[in-house]
Amino acid sequence: MTKRNVLRSALAAVVVSTALCAPARAEDGQVWAADTLTSRVLTIYADGFAQVEELRTGDIPKGPFRLRISDVASGIVPESAILRGDKVTVREMSMRPSLVDPHALLIGALGKTVRAVRQDPRTGEDKVENATLLVLEPRPILRIGDRIEVNYPGRIVLPATSDMPMPGSAQLDFGLDSGQAAHRGLTLQYLLPGLRWQADYAALYDEAKDQVSLNGWISVANGSDDSFRNVSLRVVAGNVARLTESNDVATFRAQPKMAMLDESARPPAVAGYRLYPVSKSVSIDAGERKLVAFFERSPISVRRTYRIVDPVGVFRAAPGSWPRRGAFLRLAWDNVAGASGVGIPMPAGTVRVMALRNGDADLFLGEDRIDHTPEGGEVVAQLGRVVDVGYEARRLDYRDISRGASEQRFTLTLFNDGDHPAEIEVAQTFPGQWVIFEEDASHTRRDAQTAVWKAVVEPKQRTNITFSVRITTGN
Repeated sequence: MTKRNVLRSALAAVVVSTALCAPARAEDGQVWAADTLTSRVLTIYADGFAQVEELRTGDIPKGPFRLRISDVASGIVPESAILRGDKVTVREMSMRPSLVDPHALLIGALGKTVRAVRQDPRTGEDKVENATLLVLEPRPILRIGDRIEVNYPGRIVLPATSDMPMPGSAQLDFGLDSGQAAHRGLTLQYLLPGLRWQADYAALYDEAKDQVSLNGWISVANGSDDSFRNVSLRVVAGNVARLTESNDVATFRAQPKMAMLDESARPPAVAGYRLYPVSKSVSIDAGERKLVAFFERSPISVRRTYRIVDPVGVFRAAPGSWPRRGAFLRLAWDNVAGASGVGIPMPAGTVRVMALRNGDADLFLGEDRIDHTPEGGEVVAQLGRVVDVGYEARRLDYRDISRGASEQRFTLTLFNDGDHPAEIEVAQTFPGQWVIFEEDASHTRRDAQTAVWKAVVEPKQRTNITFSVRITTGN
């Protein structure tokens, strides 16, 4: 048996006593364990990390003293830790790593009093003796009374003291100066990688009324090794610059769970970021993904349009015709207050739309990612390419007028084979400098490279758009 296997066999016998002990001291200082945690605020960023703020309450002496805070999240970024309190000054700080296995627990018990437990082979009863753990490797060595035990035939029991964090937690040691002795609180803040959030929206579209019922969700993923109980949850919209890469959240060990967000808590703006508070206390386990209800609005009036992008090619080698092709279905609504809109800033996220089918199963229409939309802005979801509304196109003429310059003539046939009028937008981009010098439907210039035509095509009808353009791409 190797030394490692011998050690593992010894460690497998380690048991942590559940007996409660008197408040412990960190050397000549104090230890604040889990019972000093008054409240915890978890602020999650979309970039894969969180800010943790804890309020700890305990007795603080006057003058210099040392304070150990245990049960801190094991994945803490120690350089980000800030401890503050009234009339308290921080002189130094150090971090003890998380105790996550029996080996680490035994290292922490070196030189300390433990209990040695072995079973009497005749009676089967346990015999318990106080012992001092002298050596851990290659095998534990104990001092029991006036003897030294090298191959102890039993197990080692460690007392669960308040200065011993539970497995999966870390400790922070502070050197402090206090101007006053009192029982009061200290606030501890730090960053923790491995958590992220995203916004998701579920819309049910009523085609007959051109309305949607919209549900907003905030999806929180805890990819860290730390669990949080009864925390106040907040999320921040915006991308915060960081110089270190945070842990990515790739998989989750649990199915999504749901909680409820207080809709009366409007998201305040903080230095240009948007903070979305969750007023209710929630718990998030390590590896868990939780869905928090953000809002529910119904009905919201929407505008249904269809979009065609670059129906023709404008270079010499482009084909002379383009066969029938569907347009993109788009739904848009105004993010306004009142019964007809959401009325609060909507964080960027994914919108998934289902079509309401009275008397039949609903139908998924598609999904799109929307940008952050302020109150008063427009939300646009482009859902997919349809078959009943679209276009055909032909190039009627192509003529080189000089080196790098040409004149071309196109015709677009917009069709609507559906049962409702279709509002269609055609966006065509052109290279270089261009001018449309002849057309039978007026266009607008969206930007330096894009012309836009709009038309309403009645059910079972066709509409043509014909235009001539001069394009200059070189000298």
